[in-house]
Amino acid sequence: MRKLLFLIFFIWFITITGASADSPALTYTTQLEDTLPRLADKYYRDPADWPAIWRATNNAAATDSRFAAIDSPGVLLPGQMLVIPTKAEASRLLAGGGTTEPSLVAAPEVQPLTPEWLANFSTTVEETRQHFGIPGVAVAIVRDNQIVLAEGFGVRELGRDEPITSQTVFAVGSTTKAMNAAMIASLVDDGVLAWDQPVRDLWPDFALADPDLTSEIRLRDLLNMSSGVLRADLEWSGVGLTPEQTMASLAELPLDEEPGRHFHYNNQIVATAGYVAALAAGGATGNLDAAYADLLRLRLFEPAGMKTASLFVDAAQANPNHATPHDFTLFGEVVPTYYHADTGITPAGAVNASAVDLARFLLMQLNQGVSQTGTRVVSAENLTEAWQPQIEITPDFNYGMGWFIEEYEGVEMLWHDGDVLGFKSLLVMVPEANAGMVLLTNRTISFGFANSLRYRFIELLYDLDVEAAEYYKTQWDDFMEALPGIREPLAETVSEAEVADYVGEYETGWQVERREDGTFWTTRGPYQWRLLAAGEGKFVINNGFGITSEIVFEPDETDQMQMAVWLSNGETGTYLRLEP
Repeated sequence: MRKLLFLIFFIWFITITGASADSPALTYTTQLEDTLPRLADKYYRDPADWPAIWRATNNAAATDSRFAAIDSPGVLLPGQMLVIPTKAEASRLLAGGGTTEPSLVAAPEVQPLTPEWLANFSTTVEETRQHFGIPGVAVAIVRDNQIVLAEGFGVRELGRDEPITSQTVFAVGSTTKAMNAAMIASLVDDGVLAWDQPVRDLWPDFALADPDLTSEIRLRDLLNMSSGVLRADLEWSGVGLTPEQTMASLAELPLDEEPGRHFHYNNQIVATAGYVAALAAGGATGNLDAAYADLLRLRLFEPAGMKTASLFVDAAQANPNHATPHDFTLFGEVVPTYYHADTGITPAGAVNASAVDLARFLLMQLNQGVSQTGTRVVSAENLTEAWQPQIEITPDFNYGMGWFIEEYEGVEMLWHDGDVLGFKSLLVMVPEANAGMVLLTNRTISFGFANSLRYRFIELLYDLDVEAAEYYKTQWDDFMEALPGIREPLAETVSEAEVADYVGEYETGWQVERREDGTFWTTRGPYQWRLLAAGEGKFVINNGFGITSEIVFEPDETDQMQMAVWLSNGETGTYLRLEP
């Protein structure tokens, strides 16, 4: 049930056929977060074995029309069929068998951003917004030290008339990571810290699960997320951690390997980099969020001209022109929800800003550290250090410090997206073209919308054929058509008797309750997930980031009730009931 619902949601079906004498390999259709190294890690326990999958797929493509050759190993489109060779065949391919390396694609010619081009892009944004059912969108495009487009589409809140404008403030989530890296670069300029400085030198209490590895971790390893600490969002979401608690929690998080080898997205790790920077700049424990906020304001927001940028929910809501977040449900509903940002990970995702604010941030980046008005914010040397590939995800897809670095059709783009409950954000830079794009939305589950416009921006900027952009639209259509079938076996309400053994308080702040209308919910802090019944003890999350994920209730070996959470991003967590 868990796998089925996850796959239907993304409409990227996995097909795995059993091994036989005639067909020893597996066929696999790519999902949302797949990369070749991740698949190699899954099937061979070694991400470095990814070329075996690439070569096997390209070999198959030569004779089987179901497969398409992978010209750029760093770019896997959702729905792409791959061949997963057996371990023995993978060893042969890695030893030298298979296809030759793909040649680099020459970058096409940059198009002038004429009034007609800009009008065409605006039309594309609005058509795409309506296609995906997004309540409101703000977009900005920059080129050659100018904001050439800044526009709003739709409304700040469904059911109300206030329009989105280029000055509307949104929560921008993990795009904060790029701002965090830029601010830290300014501290490197001033000699307060250094990219390759051991974190222990900056904060003696720093500790990971492996004491021997702790001393090896550099500031750079935190910012490029190559520390070896696995993703663990369930550890902080809705818990209300302080910065100090977040930093201390690293000692309890699982480690995959030694630092500097592989990329593992982890919000606590990046947040720790920001907090350590605040300590190095004179901040004190017990007041780190405030110290960090001051640093970001004084070293980035003010000199870059980001006039309405801020941290924390209260500041965003104090701006009369702020967007309302919206949730998406398995019933296809788009509904206003509550404004929220988790404490304890501020440097990883707590900025609020408008499209114009972020356009000025991109101009400062593209100007290599100089604001639109000529103020030097950070040196070119240290700013662009964050642009450099720091850790390989695939050959054409890397992570720097606060930026993904991706090649698409011969064009190198730097980008980062962000998700906060009810919001989706995206920053894109093409340094070669001295151009960039800001995209802000006020709805959860807007991944396809953001990716469609990210690729469309590149396709229009270089006059490329429409390929990836249209793919995401098709997948959204398929998902919307599949929604009734997803919901059909799920019960919307439950009786008291059905859930009597499950309600109550669980570890780490989880609450489970049946409400008067018969609906069943689990909450933690401000997060509220409605659960639809999928069978005895099994429930599917109806809304929010957990949508289509499964929650299972069952007694442990001592007969104490436990709740297992299986998120669609692969994270899992098990929590014991403390009291009914």
